[in-house]
Amino acid sequence: MNIEVKLPGIVEFDQHTPNGFPPISDEYRESLSRLILFQDKSVTHFYGGPLDLQGDRNVWMSPVEVDDGETFSYFQLLYVNTTPEEALIAANFPVSLLEIDEASYKLTAASHPGYAQLMNQFDTDRKHVLIRHCNTGMAYYPRSLTPTDSEKKRQKHLEKLIKITGLHEPEIRLSLSKPSEQDDNLPETSVLETIHARKYPFEGGDLHSYGLVLENDPWKYYELFTPRPLEEMPTKDLLVRIDSGCDIGQIYDDRGCDCREQLHHALNDIQEIGNGAVIHIPSQDGRGFGAATKMETEGLKRGINVATNSDNLVPLDTITAAKQILGPDFDIRTYEGAGRILSMIGIKSIMLQTDNRQKAEGLIAGGIQVTRRPTHSTGTNGSQHHLAAKHLHRGIYYGEDGE
Repeated sequence: MNIEVKLPGIVEFDQHTPNGFPPISDEYRESLSRLILFQDKSVTHFYGGPLDLQGDRNVWMSPVEVDDGETFSYFQLLYVNTTPEEALIAANFPVSLLEIDEASYKLTAASHPGYAQLMNQFDTDRKHVLIRHCNTGMAYYPRSLTPTDSEKKRQKHLEKLIKITGLHEPEIRLSLSKPSEQDDNLPETSVLETIHARKYPFEGGDLHSYGLVLENDPWKYYELFTPRPLEEMPTKDLLVRIDSGCDIGQIYDDRGCDCREQLHHALNDIQEIGNGAVIHIPSQDGRGFGAATKMETEGLKRGINVATNSDNLVPLDTITAAKQILGPDFDIRTYEGAGRILSMIGIKSIMLQTDNRQKAEGLIAGGIQVTRRPTHSTGTNGSQHHLAAKHLHRGIYYGEDGE
């Protein structure tokens, strides 16, 4: 690729992780290195990959990290009807800034005006670029991001991103959702750090949302959604879903993913019975590896090798693609942190809604009694191939009966 600017030795991906964190494999470090499109001392722009959107819209998403040596930010650049190479060379396409409260947006229905506003940005023939400053998540493991309210920091990193890439200053600021009202029901606990408590509207009624931080944890930041305040939760037989973050599915509604559907189904079930909780882990995107390699996986699912700029390949299913990129250890998600949270709020036993036996095993290891309930994804948004792949490889995530 003509614009590739790799400066060896300026950005190195740490070969070591703290004790208790999943290790970084050689395959992963090599994958990250070949996925760098543009890099300098402070900005690392990964190739990214294509989104699979309704109407076959032409949108490419690239993860970008800005690191000033003290703090770092995670951005997503959305190239509409163009490619990163063309946009960065031309440097004359319109640029808009997306402002999304991620938790609020992940909970909105497709009928929400903000949802249509975002989809309309993709449903056009013009070439333009969208920049989204991510509140949570990560471009690559183990650089998980905890929400910050520092507008000064965000603006400083955005200015650095614009300067280094050569993109135009954003001409339009799109605020598609906003944080909901502050919740007065802060949990009374000295062992669980709660950085915010909010209420979000959902189709079945308001949800309490708690932003939780765990130190010495690979994922650091968790969000807990529940129809009841924490202090009113029953301690036994609580219906729970452990939900990994997935920006392309839960924000951009990618057709190759059922994550948004599973999240909404779980919340509907919880509201129907009147209590329960979803523990959402934003930084577990890409099976824990982050968005950089995930977008390479998305390319391989569509017959595109983003690292070599070749297409018309045989499309791979999601798990085969992940194995090709990362080797046999393509899923490094851990669930002890979710178990710690449940224990801290006094939960003894749960009904876990999952098709992933690793989640149940992780919580059981943390001292939680678990009864598994299968999920009921339908693939109505076009994610049938994704569901079929998981059933094809059911020995990895499923029991022998394939449930």
